[in-house]
Amino acid sequence: MRLDSVLGLKQQLLTALIEPLAEATRRIRREGARAMKSTLARKGLDAHDTVFGVGARPFDTLPNLQRSVALGVSRGKRDTYRLAVRVQRASLLGGPVIEAVTRQAKGEVEVRLIGRVDKRATTTRRRTASQAPWYQRNCRPLLIGASVGHEGVTAGTLGAFVMRGEQVHLLSNNHVLANEDRGKRHDWILQRARFDGGKQPADRIARLSYWVRFKKNGTNFVDAAMAALEEGLTHDAARLRELINGADKTLKGVANSPIDEGERVYKLGRTTGPRAGRVTAFELDNVVVNYDAGNLRFDGQIEIEGAGTKGFSDGGDSGALVVNARMEAVALLFAGGESGGANGLGLTYANPIDRVLSDLRATLLF
Repeated sequence: MRLDSVLGLKQQLLTALIEPLAEATRRIRREGARAMKSTLARKGLDAHDTVFGVGARPFDTLPNLQRSVALGVSRGKRDTYRLAVRVQRASLLGGPVIEAVTRQAKGEVEVRLIGRVDKRATTTRRRTASQAPWYQRNCRPLLIGASVGHEGVTAGTLGAFVMRGEQVHLLSNNHVLANEDRGKRHDWILQRARFDGGKQPADRIARLSYWVRFKKNGTNFVDAAMAALEEGLTHDAARLRELINGADKTLKGVANSPIDEGERVYKLGRTTGPRAGRVTAFELDNVVVNYDAGNLRFDGQIEIEGAGTKGFSDGGDSGALVVNARMEAVALLFAGGESGGANGLGLTYANPIDRVLSDLRATLLF
């Protein structure tokens, strides 16, 4: 199919099949939970101790948004495109909805089970200072890829340096710098992050300034925030330390052309450091991501798989800048899962960098 045909079909199927499926699933699961709660109450049992088929959680904390199917674009044969179908529940594979999607796309589809997608927050135990790689230690001058985070979060990644007005800011995710909208303007940002041993006041480097707030009942496009650097702190906006085979590279700005399936990409992250990957889909809509605040929907996302025997990212790599082979910025990493990918090591999801910079009204420095 032509690209415009795939995009049109994607929107048609989202409206006619996928969104009604998600709403029906939400209604059935909540009605089932109500019935279970009522039955347990009659028997004198506590619903908080019961599994409702969505994990052990009480009825009043069931997610309003359910995981279902994401649709996007991937490459077909001979410069054509096909519909990328990303299934977030194994029970939907082989079911009537996937069959209907495949039929309407006339077989020009790529179906993958991706399972649950989570924000890339870290839960990995930190190394001692002597064992930690450079990106988990204090970096002066500040560098892309270094450990960073709001004073109230574990750790994420310093993605890049940007300018808004006359002030230099560091760029990362909302959930890294703004603590999922719980942060307040002028809150302190630490480098290294608290999970990596960062302490107040010694490791303060910036103050939270601007972020894109999450929509719990609507569509999100970016997980992005920035923080104004404190005066006197030095930074290197262009250095991509040890990015490829241990060699430094230089950031060349923002890519002029849209990202495409199959494109080689790289990133520096707080947890896994330098990694290479390949774009496996783009323009993905209805990607449901698990946050502390619940499930959130994201549209227009980029999907990346790791190269070789490594995944592209892990928890703590949130906020990492994704660059192409020309060292141009293409995306901001924010989420991932443990399922899918050619090497079976999971998939990573990222916001297109143009949308991130536009929504924050910022300009990339390099």
